[in-house]
Amino acid sequence: MKIAVIPNLTRHKAREVTLSLCSELENLGIDFCFSCKLKEELPEIPAEYFENSEDYIKNSDTVISVGGDGSMLRAAKAAARENKNVLGINAGRLAYLCGLDKNELSLLSLLKEGKYTVQHRMMLNVTVLKNGNVIYDDVCLNDAVFSRGADLRLIDLNVKTGGRDIADYLADGAIFATPTGSTAYSMSSGGPIVEPTLEAILLTPICPHSLAVRPYIFSGNAEFEVSVKIVEGGADRVYLFCDGGEAVPIDGDCVVKIEKSQIKSGFISIKTDNFIDVLNKKLEK
Repeated sequence: MKIAVIPNLTRHKAREVTLSLCSELENLGIDFCFSCKLKEELPEIPAEYFENSEDYIKNSDTVISVGGDGSMLRAAKAAARENKNVLGINAGRLAYLCGLDKNELSLLSLLKEGKYTVQHRMMLNVTVLKNGNVIYDDVCLNDAVFSRGADLRLIDLNVKTGGRDIADYLADGAIFATPTGSTAYSMSSGGPIVEPTLEAILLTPICPHSLAVRPYIFSGNAEFEVSVKIVEGGADRVYLFCDGGEAVPIDGDCVVKIEKSQIKSGFISIKTDNFIDVLNKKLEK
């Protein structure tokens, strides 16, 4: 077995947890590797380093992320593109997505013995077209968020599915979330919590102007088109964020298509906690 380790060393305790993780993997006789970008930051670790970040995932059996939920999101997306499963080690505080906390590394013996399950979670394809040309596309594990950015004025979004209008949202923004992302920004905006192995797409408005506007849950097979209306007195530009990544400016000439991705993310679960157990434990913090 070979593990591709993806640590987020910007997190306060991530380096310490990464060293402990590697020590545990060594004791278990499990090979592990890193991106060469980390070679200078982790000189004391006797690991294999790959020049190309895609290669070290491709040449591994499993991916382990060290950090918080953001770190896990990035690692899970990279692993999914190579059809690899991922396990998150929490080096922070909350971390809904991580399967183990930093004091549970001894449970990695169960990974070697194959005593674990894999949860397959849906992802979203997000494509931005301008005058019919693709100018951006990405895959989301958590959510695609339309936001006004730093502008305090409301934005006006038109949402269609199956060629029919769902609603015009005059709001601070809107969130298209997967069930995995239902416990993230969507939940903070009043959206429902959905069991993460289901296939569904959540549409949650952010601070809508009308109290009649409420969140929706759609089939995982629903396909959406989102366009921006530039109105007098409103924001003159909208920004799209996929899993909290780079801001993509969306203007009135753009159409954003959102649908279920053909690839899924595989989350390794070693402990016997179910979704409700984890949720209740994290919400108490």
